[in-house]
Amino acid sequence: MVVDVIADDLLGCRLSDSAQGYDRLARWYWLLEKPVFRNDLQLARTALLPELPPVHQMLILGDGDGRLLAEVLRVQPQTHVTSVEQSPEMIRLQRERVSQMGASAQVTFVCADATRWDTGGKTFDCVVAAFFLDCFTEAELRLHLPRWLDWVARRGWFYHVDFVMPASGWRRKRAAFWSRVMHVFFAWQTGLSSKSLVAVEPFLDSDQWKVHRTKFLNHGFLQSRLYRRLAVDDMEEDTGIA
Repeated sequence: MVVDVIADDLLGCRLSDSAQGYDRLARWYWLLEKPVFRNDLQLARTALLPELPPVHQMLILGDGDGRLLAEVLRVQPQTHVTSVEQSPEMIRLQRERVSQMGASAQVTFVCADATRWDTGGKTFDCVVAAFFLDCFTEAELRLHLPRWLDWVARRGWFYHVDFVMPASGWRRKRAAFWSRVMHVFFAWQTGLSSKSLVAVEPFLDSDQWKVHRTKFLNHGFLQSRLYRRLAVDDMEEDTGIA
């Protein structure tokens, strides 16, 4: 059996253009990062993992070939991870990495489009979205991101890693150029509908979320940010309400 769970929309059906595209790129995905970013994308993926306390249940959305998953299992040997990825070939590569680590029992692989998949009411101590949310338009994020954030348990963590636009100067011009190149490439290969980067921070600008730590890499083009979901009594402490 290739995966532990296969979404209904992938059973007996032709894979979506997006899934087929990522299947084609799966073997070479790591190599595509090297010319511009060297190892910075992997450094960004893993930058704040040491900031996380031990967690028992983690959800990773769209991890691709599993390099982040492998590092999570190394840093958090006690955790159980649910990995949701739409590409069967990416799932296969993830399984290979996990098997080599002897950690197969710690991972549930779900081959599914995260926009259609649901947890069935389950929440997680930490939800990870690394280079995942940049695949969506602002309208798509308004539709789906609140639901994904609802999967974070009370006092749980949301770990977001992505491209961001520096404020100004040559760094912004450089980021705009490479952002355009990547969006055109992935639109060609996977049918990506997003045409530009969408700022995710406004979606978490509420009294439910508190930024725990932020790290920038690659001249400010890459951001790793760890959010903590606040409980009601946490919010009361922050606002001074007795």
